[in-house]
Amino acid sequence: MKPPESRSRCFLLLGLSLTLLTVGIGYDYLYGTKLADFLVIIAGLFVGWVGLIYCLSHLSSWRE
Repeated sequence: MKPPESRSRCFLLLGLSLTLLTVGIGYDYLYGTKLADFLVIIAGLFVGWVGLIYCLSHLSSWRE
């Protein structure tokens, strides 16, 4: 049985969010705050919230 397409999109969005946050916060911790680091962190938070809302809205279609 093939998993729904929404499941793979959900994992992709959440994984991208965690990657952006890890890179942004890690770079900020090592080298100090710059505008680009701040924007990467904001982008990670935005993608994370979009991914969370997307995952919760498509959760019922995962049960098959």
